Amino acid sequence: MQEKLTKTYSVFDALKLILGKKLSFAIYRLPAQEEITLIVQKDHVLQELKNLAEVGEDGGFLIAPFATENGDKTYLLKPDYVFRNSLEAEEFHELESLEIPVLDGTEQIVPREIAKDNYIRQVNDTIDLIREKEYDKVVLSRAKIIRGNYRSELKMIFHLLCASYPNAFVYLFNFNGKCWTGASPEPLVCTHGNELCTVSLASTRPYSRENMDLSNWNTKELQEQEYVTEYIEDILEEYGGTGASKLGPYTKKAGRLLHLRTDFRLPLDRIGEKLPYLVSALHPTSAVCGMPMEKSLRYIKQTESHNREYYAGFLGPMMIDDQLQLFVNLRCMKVLENAVVLYVGGGITSDSVPEDEWEETEIKAETLLSILQQIQ
Repeated sequence: MQEKLTKTYSVFDALKLILGKKLSFAIYRLPAQEEITLIVQKDHVLQELKNLAEVGEDGGFLIAPFATENGDKTYLLKPDYVFRNSLEAEEFHELESLEIPVLDGTEQIVPREIAKDNYIRQVNDTIDLIREKEYDKVVLSRAKIIRGNYRSELKMIFHLLCASYPNAFVYLFNFNGKCWTGASPEPLVCTHGNELCTVSLASTRPYSRENMDLSNWNTKELQEQEYVTEYIEDILEEYGGTGASKLGPYTKKAGRLLHLRTDFRLPLDRIGEKLPYLVSALHPTSAVCGMPMEKSLRYIKQTESHNREYYAGFLGPMMIDDQLQLFVNLRCMKVLENAVVLYVGGGITSDSVPEDEWEETEIKAETLLSILQQIQ
C-alpha cells in the first residue's frame, strides 16, 4: 500500500484519466519550452466573463471566441488543480474522485463545409469589393471535416503536436462537451517579467530555404503583413504603448510553414491597469479579421457558411504565476464524437489569386492533418 501512495504519475497519465471522465480541464505547453501544465477545475460550471478585468488574482485558463454575435462566450477555467509535468499519487486519486459531468449534447453540432468552387467564388467576390475600396483586406476561412473517432486519440494527438511543433503554443481543452486542440504560431499578448510582447503575423508559404529570404515574398504578402503591423501600432499607441521597440518584418518558421512576423516589446508598466482592455482592443487583429475591422466582421458573418466559434479567438493561461500568455487560436480543430473539424483561412487583398488562396488553406490544414495521419 505504501508503494502505491508514493507513486508519481505523469500529466499524460492524468490526461488519460480526465479525458475518460470528460472533466473540465486545459493542458498546454508554451512555445520553446518542455514543461507541460495541466489545469483542472473541480466543478463543471465555468466562469463566464463579460470583460477580462473580471479575472481575479488566482487567474485561470482563458478561452475567448472569435466574436460574440452568435452567442459564443468567453470563459475562465479555474485552476483548482495545477500540475506541471507530474503529480503525486494522492493528487491523482483526487482526480479519480471528481464527479463525471452531465452534458447537454451541444458539442455535436457540425459546421458546414464549403466546396472549392464556392470558396473561390467567395474570394473573387471579396477581391471585387476590395478593388472597389469597400475594404482593404478581409480574412475568409472555411471548415474542413475529417470523419473518425479521434476523441479516443486525444492524448496521442497532444503528444504529437508537442513533438512536431516545438515553437508553437500547444493546447487541449475540454468543458461541457466543448473540446478543442491545436498548435498556434501566433501570440496575441504575452508578458515576460516586466515586459509586454505582442506580434504582427500574416502571410503563409511552405517552408524552404528560398522562402526564408524576405526579398522573395511578393507585394500582396508584404502588404497583408503591413496591415496587421499598422493596426497593432495604432492600438498600442492608444493604450500608452507609444515607442514600443519593433523587430521585423522577418520570416518565422512554424512547422512546415513560414510566416511574416514583426515583434513588439515595451515595458509592462506603460500599460499598467489598462492591460485587460488592451487585450480586448487587439482582438481581432486584421490577421484574422480584416480592415476596417468592424465592417470586415459583418462581412465575414454574412459570407462564411460556418460559425467560427473559438477558431481565431484567443486563449491561454492568464495570471498563472503572475504572467499572461495569450495566443490566437489558429491551426486548431474542434473535436466531436465521430469527427474533427479543422479551421483554416487566409487574408484576401486586391492582389489575391483565388486558386492560390485555396491552396494556402490546404497547406495550413496540413499542420493538423499530418498529425491525424500518424495515428490512423
